[in-house]
Amino acid sequence: MLTVVHVNKTRLKSLAGDMRPAHYSRYLAVDEFAIHKGHRYATCVMDLDTGEVIWAGKGRTKEDFVVFFRETDMDWLSDVEAVAMDMNASYNALVSERMSKARIVYDRYHMQAQFGKDVLGAVRLEEARSHREQAIRMREEGSPEADVRKEKSLYSEIKRARWILLAGKDSLTDEKASALRKILDDHADLSVCHAMKEEMARLFDLRDVDEAKKGWEDWFKGAKASGIPALARFAELKEKRLDGLAAHALHPISTGRLEGFNNRIKVVKRIAYGYRNEDYFFSMIRYISLPSNRTLSPKKT
Repeated sequence: MLTVVHVNKTRLKSLAGDMRPAHYSRYLAVDEFAIHKGHRYATCVMDLDTGEVIWAGKGRTKEDFVVFFRETDMDWLSDVEAVAMDMNASYNALVSERMSKARIVYDRYHMQAQFGKDVLGAVRLEEARSHREQAIRMREEGSPEADVRKEKSLYSEIKRARWILLAGKDSLTDEKASALRKILDDHADLSVCHAMKEEMARLFDLRDVDEAKKGWEDWFKGAKASGIPALARFAELKEKRLDGLAAHALHPISTGRLEGFNNRIKVVKRIAYGYRNEDYFFSMIRYISLPSNRTLSPKKT
């Protein structure tokens, strides 16, 4: 194994010049990935045009991410127009400070996933709990068994409804669509949250930044006025990210390509049964992202 590591290190060292960015990037994505158990993370920066990882380093804090700017020739990043990221405050602050011309674009899939978990998921479970508690009360009060069974059935129906609430309407079969309509008709809070989910998807599809900004402002206003605690809380937390959400209309980029590459990282780590030398591991990550037709890095004129 030591011989293999030595050969790989020698190869990576010889390619060090070629592993510089292949061109002056327009769009970047930054995201974290787990490197060890126990919530130990690393950060990757990818050129979205080529799929090349231009930097990888340990940690995900502001102090960790600042190393990217220390180790990267900023001239290579002078043409960056936008950077896709989740709502990690460390990434946000440093990109704004070190790359002031680049727009921050918040990733739609992180936003939608968080809404699905923190809002739709929370409200769905709350509705399910209310049906279960109602069934218990009815049984204690001696209500007809048929009514008790109905409440228990509603509890099971809501508990199983996670996927159909999260799925897009076009992906549902007629049977699932009918079940969704019934759930939304019977549960007002879920109906409101589902409508807000659909409106969020529409806002991410807009390509006029002013229209998108106005749409998000209305979305946050409506969410806070809904009277639904989970929805209002989500809006209060995300409203401060308004500019980065609206920027998606101008630069419709996401961290999706980098998220997909994270699966390759997991495969490489699994094949090697893990890496003790993190610098070697990060060099391997960069190397496996290089396309087969990679040419020497250009000189800027």
